[in-house]
Amino acid sequence: MRQYLFVPLLLIALTVLVGCDRGTITEPVRLSGSTMGTSYSVIVYAPASERLRIEIGVQRQLARVVDTMSTYEPRSDISLFNQAPVDTWVSVSADVATVVAAALDVAEKSRGAFEPTILPLVNIWGFGPLDRPEEVPTEVELAQAMDLLGWEAVEVRMDPPALRKTAPRELDLSAIAKGYGADVVAEYLRSLGYNSFLVELGGDMRISGAKPDGSPWRVGIETPEEGIARSAYRVLEFFDDAALVTSGDYRNYFEVDGVRYSHTIDPRTGYPVRHNMVSVSVMAENAMLADAWATALVSVGPEQARVLADTYGLSIYLIERVAGEFVEYMTGEFTRLMSAGE
Repeated sequence: MRQYLFVPLLLIALTVLVGCDRGTITEPVRLSGSTMGTSYSVIVYAPASERLRIEIGVQRQLARVVDTMSTYEPRSDISLFNQAPVDTWVSVSADVATVVAAALDVAEKSRGAFEPTILPLVNIWGFGPLDRPEEVPTEVELAQAMDLLGWEAVEVRMDPPALRKTAPRELDLSAIAKGYGADVVAEYLRSLGYNSFLVELGGDMRISGAKPDGSPWRVGIETPEEGIARSAYRVLEFFDDAALVTSGDYRNYFEVDGVRYSHTIDPRTGYPVRHNMVSVSVMAENAMLADAWATALVSVGPEQARVLADTYGLSIYLIERVAGEFVEYMTGEFTRLMSAGE
């Protein structure tokens, strides 16, 4: 279930613009860097003189997520929880409690297709913090790892924030933490008074308002095709606030003895997914939820993804490969946005 995301192609025309709600001449400040094993980019309409302040603040927000949620950090809240004995409340940050509560909610609604306790499977497939090559685990290893899965054994308390497990469990929040990272950066920019920006973190995106001149943000969903130059399969125009996550693993896989294995693991079987859905995009109230749902939908495949979207009113856009051709399916906001662009 671990999520490896491609970054959607961003089609953003940048010009120097005059006028914003802070009453000063603004131009787009562009920032980029690396975090959480991927890249991030921020475009915010703000005075150039504010660039350094914004950059330092963005880096601090992202570091806050990494320092508390990364399984690669031995003293992170999540690592300490994973090491803790059963039936012990472990104090965590409010951020971690918020993300774990959301993860458990999506896990329940998706009937385990989103599984935040997937770390044992991630490790034996070689995708996690343990130093192991990507290889096919044995049936015994898979069975042992599967015995350690189960979100139902994790409890979260919000005040004071803490986690507890009623059975041996290890959390891996990588399929939801990047979305939360995009959210906290967006909230930070808003706290500074900026309301026209785009934040993208490993394919997880937050958009705020239109550009100061009233024109939209133009975001391209990448053509889900391996071995070709990156290009936009669909282009969406955003005039309002939005959270968008696009997930696809056609560029992320490994091969053993000529067999191709996806980097997305289905926690219900223990094996990488094998279906014809090559890309799924989700819009939600925040990037954290969109991130988690995108992972769940990739895990279940196109047919069950449609059922989940209908059951919970999800806005999704999925692309399947059928007889060598791409077939689209969309609901909710995607239907409106794509109809407006035609």
